Amino acid sequence: METERLIIRESVWEDIEIFHKWEQMPEVTEFFSIRDGQTKEDVIRKFVADDNNPQSKQLTIILKETGKPIGRIVLGDIEDGWKAEIWRIYIGELELRGKGLGKEAMKAMMKYCFEELGLERVYLDHYTGNPASYLYLSLGFKYEGVLRKNCRKNGILYDVHLMSMLKEEYIELYK
Repeated sequence: METERLIIRESVWEDIEIFHKWEQMPEVTEFFSIRDGQTKEDVIRKFVADDNNPQSKQLTIILKETGKPIGRIVLGDIEDGWKAEIWRIYIGELELRGKGLGKEAMKAMMKYCFEELGLERVYLDHYTGNPASYLYLSLGFKYEGVLRKNCRKNGILYDVHLMSMLKEEYIELYK
C-alpha cells in the first residue's frame, strides 16, 4: 500500500529488531497491553504466532522519503467479508509523531479493510486517556462502549473503550 508519504508493507523477520526497540519505549507502550521489560524473545514469539495465524496480518509503516521503518500495524480477528480489528498501530519514531503520519496510516488501513478486503466492520479499542482517541473520532469511528477490566498490563487490569466504523459509514465519509 502506498499513500502520499508512506509505504505500508507486510512485516518481515528483519523488522523484529526495530519492533523490539520501539516496544521497549514507554512512549510507545503506554497505551498498549505490552508489558514493561518485554524481551526480544517475547516479540519473536508474538511475531511468529501472528504470522502463523490466518486471522492476523502484520504490517510495517515505511517513510517513503527515507525508506526506513517508522511504525507498525497489526490487524487481528480478520473474518473474510465481515470484520477486522486494528489491534495495534503506532509511529515508533518519536520525532515523526504529530506530523499526521498516524492519520495517513489509519486512512490507508481503513481503505485496505473496506475496499480491498471487502469488510463490513473495522473496530479497535483504546485505554482510557489515550490521545489517539481524538484521531479515531476525527476519522469517523464511533464509540460502542467500555469493556471493563478487559486488558492486562504488568498485572493490572484496564478498561478499554471500543470503537468501530461500518462500511456504509466509510463510504459516506470517504467516497
